[in-house]
Amino acid sequence: MLSCLQADHGFVYCCRMGERERAVAVKKMISVLLILLSCFSLAACSGLPFLPAPAENDPKDSKDAEQYLNTYLTADPLTLDISKWSDPAAKTVLINTMEALVRMEDQDGKYIIASGDAAALESNQDGTVWTFHLKDNRWDDGIPVTAEDYVYSLRRSADPATVSPNRSYLSPIKNYTEISEGKLPATELGVKASDEKTLVITLSAPMPSFLSLLDAAVYYPQRQDKAAEYAEKYGTEAQYTLCNGPFKLESWNHGSSLVLIKNENYWDAEKVSLTKVNFAILPKQEAVDLAYAKGELDAIQADQNEQMKLLSAREDSKSNSYPAAALTFAFYNTADAVFSNVNIRKAFTLAIDRNKLNELCFGALRDPAYGWVVPGVSVGTTNYRLAAGNMIQKIQNELTEEKITPKDLLILGMEDLGLGSDPTTLKVTFCLPGTSDWYHALGSYLQQTYQEILGVPIRISYSEWQTFQSKIEKGNYQIGLMAWSAFYNDPYDLLSLFVSKVDTIKTGWSNTEFDKMISNAAVEMKESTRLEEYKEAETILLKNECVVSPLVVSRVNQFYRDYVYGYATQCFSDMGLKYVYTSGRK
Repeated sequence: MLSCLQADHGFVYCCRMGERERAVAVKKMISVLLILLSCFSLAACSGLPFLPAPAENDPKDSKDAEQYLNTYLTADPLTLDISKWSDPAAKTVLINTMEALVRMEDQDGKYIIASGDAAALESNQDGTVWTFHLKDNRWDDGIPVTAEDYVYSLRRSADPATVSPNRSYLSPIKNYTEISEGKLPATELGVKASDEKTLVITLSAPMPSFLSLLDAAVYYPQRQDKAAEYAEKYGTEAQYTLCNGPFKLESWNHGSSLVLIKNENYWDAEKVSLTKVNFAILPKQEAVDLAYAKGELDAIQADQNEQMKLLSAREDSKSNSYPAAALTFAFYNTADAVFSNVNIRKAFTLAIDRNKLNELCFGALRDPAYGWVVPGVSVGTTNYRLAAGNMIQKIQNELTEEKITPKDLLILGMEDLGLGSDPTTLKVTFCLPGTSDWYHALGSYLQQTYQEILGVPIRISYSEWQTFQSKIEKGNYQIGLMAWSAFYNDPYDLLSLFVSKVDTIKTGWSNTEFDKMISNAAVEMKESTRLEEYKEAETILLKNECVVSPLVVSRVNQFYRDYVYGYATQCFSDMGLKYVYTSGRK
């Protein structure tokens, strides 16, 4: 038996482990969120992330008597219905007003699974049945949160009639696939309430990262009585919203503001310092910048160099940044006559100087990407990227040892295909998912780079998103560009996109050994073994086959007033504003 006590959070996790047979198949979970970033700017598509001052400098003993925070959203939430939300603004509100079974928090730069509604949990021997023992948490109207609230919520979201945008995140649960296909009723979903405070979730197969998935908003509870009473109004106004988290929704003036206040019925209310959070709805960046300059906001996110310079010069502000979960990458159509050759794919991948690309096209506000799995992802307590190393550099090192340049590699690939040895004769089109000036500048950079490094005069195709997506779906492309955001903290979230039967990115590539590694890792409960299987899978994907070309990873660049403390520091944390407080506000 393996047991771990998170004493600071009152959370007991017990997992009984023993000898077991490996599951031979794992149902695929579409566990990623595709996002098209306008000019790949995070500000337009995310709620405001927050960052803390160093913990050792937190003046916890001198908190301000009046605890409030002024912040902003770039848009109104479309809905706060747990089963129907889909936009980042809603996620920002829900992460602060709702509580899941567990919380993904960070301590000293490492993720921990902390207590949410569950006081304790346990799994069966092979990790397919999870039992959660609920604590005495309450809804903001004082009614206790029960196991039936979770059963109702999960069934409602899984039901095809609900059309939940996030229902695929429930796919690990037993019978989800059959329910989603209309073969079984939602009541057959693998969830049940053994009693008022005991929830049992049965999975189709072992999933070692299941706990990391549980903080997703689609796993939040819902009250059946209120959902029925509010009907179509559910989640559309403050009075039609019910909360069980650190804060509750006091008011919502659409297009103007949204106000949260402390939820005194929350199980951990004594650790919540803020009594009020004022969200201004500010769609335009100019309005955000002005509000911060006038002292109307306590925090702001920067994604432009000019912003960074102005904010860095302020004496009343602190700053910090961390890599986000969003990766910008090029990808190849391996069914294409040219890019079916791995040497040509490697040549185009190595031709890009990622530092220069970041500086010239992204204003040096991103991080160069040298692997498919983004830097913030971990396997247990081990940061995956640090353990796996620089995959792109590994390819380059092999070529350097053999004194082969990217252009040499290109010509070798051309000769293999019977295309001669003159790169100027190669016909290549790079598809970009936008038509703005920024995309045209990026296109010009790509043309210049491939001409200079490979001698290939590529053509750039500019399309709006729907047209671009149609081309990709039909396989009518050679190279494309996308941004993709990891949803939860496990390499499976990103690597499983390339499983043969899935091919989410539509590269046309398949590899039985890769599939085997992903299938093995998906059910492997031992962290060290799972880590090695993920590393092997990524080696096949990038170093051996070079199916995609990771380019840059987005960063969150946060500026906040010098009296604000207690923010989370990692991209997958769902701590929200629970531990935020102010000290020294004038």
